[in-house]
Amino acid sequence: MAENTVPQPLYKKYLEGGGEMGELIRTFDWSATVLGTPDTWPQSLLLTLSTMLKSRFPMFLFWGKEYIQFYNDAYRPSLGATGKHPTALGGRGEDSWQEIWPIMTPQLERAMRGESTYSENELVPMFRDGKIDDVYWTYSYCPVITEDGTSGGALVICHETTSSVKALKTVDDTITKLQFAIEAAELGTWDLDPATNKFVGNKRTAEWFGLPHTPDIPLNNAIEAIAPEDRERVGNSIMDAMKPGADGNYDISYTIVSQQTGQRRIVRAKGKVIFDAEGTATRFSGTLQDVTDDVEMEKRKDEFISVASHELKTPITSLNASLQILQKLVKDEPVSDKFKMFTAKAGNNLNKLVHLLDDLLNVTKIQQGQLALSKNRFNLTELVKDSCDHISQGNDHEITVTGEDELFVYADYRRIDQVLVNFIGNAIKYSPQSRKIDVVLERSGDDAKVIVKDYGIGINPEKLPHLFDRYYRVDALGHQFSGLGLGLYISSDIIKRHDGNIGVDSQWGEGSQFWFTLPID
Repeated sequence: MAENTVPQPLYKKYLEGGGEMGELIRTFDWSATVLGTPDTWPQSLLLTLSTMLKSRFPMFLFWGKEYIQFYNDAYRPSLGATGKHPTALGGRGEDSWQEIWPIMTPQLERAMRGESTYSENELVPMFRDGKIDDVYWTYSYCPVITEDGTSGGALVICHETTSSVKALKTVDDTITKLQFAIEAAELGTWDLDPATNKFVGNKRTAEWFGLPHTPDIPLNNAIEAIAPEDRERVGNSIMDAMKPGADGNYDISYTIVSQQTGQRRIVRAKGKVIFDAEGTATRFSGTLQDVTDDVEMEKRKDEFISVASHELKTPITSLNASLQILQKLVKDEPVSDKFKMFTAKAGNNLNKLVHLLDDLLNVTKIQQGQLALSKNRFNLTELVKDSCDHISQGNDHEITVTGEDELFVYADYRRIDQVLVNFIGNAIKYSPQSRKIDVVLERSGDDAKVIVKDYGIGINPEKLPHLFDRYYRVDALGHQFSGLGLGLYISSDIIKRHDGNIGVDSQWGEGSQFWFTLPID
């Protein structure tokens, strides 16, 4: 028996277990190799094999000058379904790993000199499943010390990280593409930590605010770059977005003044708050868009509309007066039916033009803060009934009014009637296949609520958030409707000036329900 070998049958204890690879090692014909039969193996080899076979972590052992190979069940899947397994067992390392032997040799030689190596997420291509695969590993070569104090082999403790590395590369590629898109769109990005009030922005955001591009910027420093007239509004919007129970959406435009150059810039900030299970804001991130040019263009458009509206008002008023005289003459004078028909059509079209002009003038007043209110106390129910009776006389729709008989409010009678007429007009316009409209009056806490419900085409959910925007028009389900897209914008401003709320509930293809509230007097 060779010196330092384990007596028979004790050596078999070291090779017990190990699953598939344990069975293969026990039944392998080792007498045909330079190692000889297991009963002649040194205890250091048997002990290392025992540890390796019982481990659930991938391990590979090279032993002796020929680098004879062993591996465990945990390593087995990395060899693939076809290729090196099971021929690698008991074979020479150089024969099994020809494709990467130049990479492995220096590390094996270091281990045989008693040194260890470590590599993380290293690309080590290997032949498996009929092809060369790009495989990534985190591994360590360490020496196995024999009974005489020298290194008898190299134990490779390893973990294949191919999927993780590829996932990280995918993330990196996605981040690169996202950064490219952000740069192409000329957007600033920002991130706020609600717990610390630390504000982080990309380079563009820092430049716009005139702040140093550092990892963390105190929120107060960022707020100081906001124009004084907008600071309170921005601060309130941030707090509202982070309130427990809020939807977390943040969308606001404001002016910033660079703390370095003094340049003024109007930006639109859009963001989203993330809440934890307890409803506490944990993250607040978003983008900044420079809308200075858009705002200036909007101002010039508003100025043009204002001038054009006032210039058109005088001739249209004169034309309306002349047409009214003509309509009176038609009633009294003997004229042809065609003349009467065309006079009536001209009157209807002129009324539409007058309504459009009134909308444009109202928008101008809203933009200039000059939309005056003349408030008095009245019964909202009576206003609704009178308005519905008047509208019913000119169309085929059946308008039903139900609910409270008395709801007294302190408001501008004419402006509230304007809102109601707009709601009912839209209900008629957007329900061409239905003739039923329901108007409901109810108490909602300390408010009076008016609901106008139609049974028409409904509104696409994607368009609901924009309905009360200026110049926004809804064309849905193939229908095209006339109008400037100003009625709901004006109605929204009127209701808000009365400290009320306005909104809409709709199912696409199933009708809409517009509503507004006013404080009960």
